[in-house]
Amino acid sequence: MKRLFVRTLITLLSALMILIAVMAVVSVAGFRRSLDEWSRARTVQLEQAAREILVRFPGPPAVVVPEDVPLFVYDSGKELIFSNRGEGGRRRSSAVNQGGQGELIAVEEEGRLIGFYRSGLMRFENDAANSRFLNSLRLTIWLGLALALVIAVPFALLFSRSLSRPAVLLAQGLDRISRGDLSMRVPERGAEEIARIARSTNRLGEQLQRERSIRRQWVQDIAHDLRTPIAAMRAQFEGMRDGVLDLSTDRIDQSLKEIFRIETLVADLEELMRLESPEIKVSIEEVTAAAFIEEITERFTAESVNKQIRFQSQRQIETFRADPALLQRAVTNFLANALRHTPRAGTIELSIGPAEYGGTLIAVANSGEPIPPLELEKVFDRLYRGEYARSSPGSGLGLTIAKRIAELHGGALSIRNRVEGGVVVEMTLSRSA
Repeated sequence: MKRLFVRTLITLLSALMILIAVMAVVSVAGFRRSLDEWSRARTVQLEQAAREILVRFPGPPAVVVPEDVPLFVYDSGKELIFSNRGEGGRRRSSAVNQGGQGELIAVEEEGRLIGFYRSGLMRFENDAANSRFLNSLRLTIWLGLALALVIAVPFALLFSRSLSRPAVLLAQGLDRISRGDLSMRVPERGAEEIARIARSTNRLGEQLQRERSIRRQWVQDIAHDLRTPIAAMRAQFEGMRDGVLDLSTDRIDQSLKEIFRIETLVADLEELMRLESPEIKVSIEEVTAAAFIEEITERFTAESVNKQIRFQSQRQIETFRADPALLQRAVTNFLANALRHTPRAGTIELSIGPAEYGGTLIAVANSGEPIPPLELEKVFDRLYRGEYARSSPGSGLGLTIAKRIAELHGGALSIRNRVEGGVVVEMTLSRSA
């Protein structure tokens, strides 16, 4: 009883039986009502015939007297004056009347008793033709019900199977996905609701497959990024332990740089995990554009002066809505990357204005060399560091974190090469942020 096929089949057959029962009850009730109406009409017809006979007696009646029902008419003295059953019927009616048996029905005309009449039991099937009609009708109804069952049961089986089969395939697919077979794809057919579940299941499988691939690559990249500085420090310490290398300030500084690199990677991983957590809370508030630009550019004043880089800022709006702490984290990453890759005496531009389709657009552009096209497609991948950034410090998670911050604001992050040279990073924030 737990299988969808069995339940569907039982439901269809039950509905069919209920429908047949309702049709049978309605048909019987309607047929009985018709017989009652027929009986009432015949009673009225017989009463009218008896009245005409009494009014016109001893002359012939002016109406056609029914022959299928016995009719006996009596005068006011209860003497039989008419019968549609001949002399034999007259004698039997007289004997019954004299014995006090039978039911005489009074006939009045303008409030005056003019006679009586008595008729036999009026039943529709008393007539031979009517009886044959009833028998034929009963046979037709029973054959129709039997034929309906014979036809409906196979159709119910086929329909139940067609309805339950996609559900069975869906259950099998979900079971295989739960066991780790993420390549399983469920056929997207059947009822609309089941097809939608199948589509969602396939999308879930694809997403889990991508996540598995990303997670596997991520683990490999983390292991690689941690292995390199750890191996370098180990070589340094083993060399100094064995007396091959002298303990010097430069070697200590080199080891400290490797430790700092590991700390940065761990901190960025922790921050990315926090931002990707479903429990992350974004504190949206009104941010003043001028104050935001001033505060964030002050952090890079010393480095920009050393490289003789010219900062340019532009704002086309007074305020916008965002989480200041998260937004500073993202824009700080943009400016750090821009400073790192902008040549001496170059230019960095920071602008805040309205986005094309509503919301806020924050852009950081710098002069210098463009990013190779093949690397441009991968800059948002976790831990990816192409030739463009391989020689520079960093964990390779900065742009991934910034992209997640844009998504938390209902926006997006993009990066492209400028025609005049250099790179521009654009972050859009949703107007509903």
